[in-house]
Amino acid sequence: MKKLLLAVSVVLSASWAGAQVIVAGVSPQSIVANYTFTWADPASWGATPDFNIPGVFVEDTIMLVEDGSAGLNAQGFPVSQEGCNPLTNDLTGKIAVIYRNTCNFSLKALNAQNAGAVGVIIINRDPEVVGMGAGTDAPSVTIPVVMLTNFDGATLVNEMANGPVVVFMGNKTGLFAEDIAISPGAALAPKAGHVHSLLAQNGTEFNFDLGARIYNPGSAAQATVSLNAKITNPSGAVVYDNTVSGLSIVSGDSADVYPGSASTLPNFALSSYTAGTYTVTYTANLGGTDEYDGDNTVTYTFTVNDSVFSYAKRDTAANSLSASNFYRPSTNNQTYSVCTVINDPNASRVAATGVYFAATKATGTTPLDGEEMALYLYTWDNAFTDLNDANFPAGTAWTLTEVASGFYYYPSDLQGEVVYGAFTTPYVLVDNQRYLACVQTVNLDLYLGYDDQNYTWNTDYYLQPMFPNESDGTRFAVGFGSDLPSALGVGLVDKNSIGLAETNVIEGVAYPNPAVDNVTVSIQGDGVASLTITDVAGKIAMAKAINLVNGKSDVNIAGLEAGIYVFNVVLENGKSAQFNVVKK
Repeated sequence: MKKLLLAVSVVLSASWAGAQVIVAGVSPQSIVANYTFTWADPASWGATPDFNIPGVFVEDTIMLVEDGSAGLNAQGFPVSQEGCNPLTNDLTGKIAVIYRNTCNFSLKALNAQNAGAVGVIIINRDPEVVGMGAGTDAPSVTIPVVMLTNFDGATLVNEMANGPVVVFMGNKTGLFAEDIAISPGAALAPKAGHVHSLLAQNGTEFNFDLGARIYNPGSAAQATVSLNAKITNPSGAVVYDNTVSGLSIVSGDSADVYPGSASTLPNFALSSYTAGTYTVTYTANLGGTDEYDGDNTVTYTFTVNDSVFSYAKRDTAANSLSASNFYRPSTNNQTYSVCTVINDPNASRVAATGVYFAATKATGTTPLDGEEMALYLYTWDNAFTDLNDANFPAGTAWTLTEVASGFYYYPSDLQGEVVYGAFTTPYVLVDNQRYLACVQTVNLDLYLGYDDQNYTWNTDYYLQPMFPNESDGTRFAVGFGSDLPSALGVGLVDKNSIGLAETNVIEGVAYPNPAVDNVTVSIQGDGVASLTITDVAGKIAMAKAINLVNGKSDVNIAGLEAGIYVFNVVLENGKSAQFNVVKK
């Protein structure tokens, strides 16, 4: 289960120094690598070291904590290694390793600090890293605190059984003489993570520019730096391979490679696109031995497919969109939405059928069963060219016209899983019209899914909104930041595949929803209609004739058991409406 249960604010573009912040295995050779991590920023914690400052780092031997507690936690690790009580072992001069589970992060860190630790590594219980909220004890923590994934944490712990393990955490600027680096926050990604095949039939319909910023954090000047960009297709064949070479970068400086600069790479475009996942890899080389080459490569992916458009990349293990973290606004009292912008010159080839999204709840709250999610597709009617346009609307002045909608009711506790919710009626898109597809919740315990494919340079380069969010009626063009695309996809199909059947589908809703004993059916029609109510397993729970007066009819559902039901209403003229109702 993937969760991020804390308040967040807009994430700013990484600074030059921030791009050199790493957590890396130093020795033995088996653990030498750069690890994915989050860290306790002093901006929220108060007194922790600021890794954005060059030369601020800790490098030392790691050691598991012990606090004397008995038993194993839910993940099968000793509760004593969660560090929630004063520690019984001496960590003087060591980086403490602590399992995440029960108590807050700052208490764990303070207990390690009091035992002599010079830094803290918290191993997450899930296969990703999450932001670490500043708890009550945060102002007293003066040592660096980072979090690693459960996989990377296990790699370090397993190696500790064989002898000392040394880890570096912090800013490596100036630590080496021969050293260059590139960062995911300063490279051009593909224009989307998922591209519909009907909108990418050739290179004129789908293409993108390439480029990256190369840093020189080393103390020596470099005169033979190169940047290679390589793209492989779904079968692994190389379909793009270009290099810019001969770049000179003095110590502490950087060089940009992108269209419009002194050094450029050719645009990427293919005559046709095979369905599947493509991989974009940037590699920087200094022309000799790089003393730290763990940050010389940046990778992105995009997937050509026939079902969805999204900025989120592909989660190949789940065969779905990637939803690696979950967020909600820090101050929010009513509505919260995550959205995706779609605007294409060939959009009239497809119809939008619904949205893909993921959600999870705070620990200790009720399951997702029956949770209502509102689904919307809007035309975004404000006239503007890009994010720098003086006419770009304020967050409360977006002109949106609803063109499709629906509701999704969770059939079970699908925490963290990508699900699909259908609009009541598919909507055929219009060429060059900007659309906003959103999922919205009114539950203050609900966190919505985000991916980690970084679009920071794309935002700065293309200047287009991609994945806005909404909080209490105010909309934010870059959501929680350009490095956090929403894990929301727009379901798309060939408009011809919906055929004439779409003309027989009409809007329909029921209220109140959830309901207890009675519900009012409201559809676009009058007269006698047949109503069939089925449960989520497809079993008919009720079938009867209803009489629609001004499009409404009251239905008694007191005899139904609590659960989710599908209402299917068919008018005498053959038109039908289908929607879900939750019975309490």
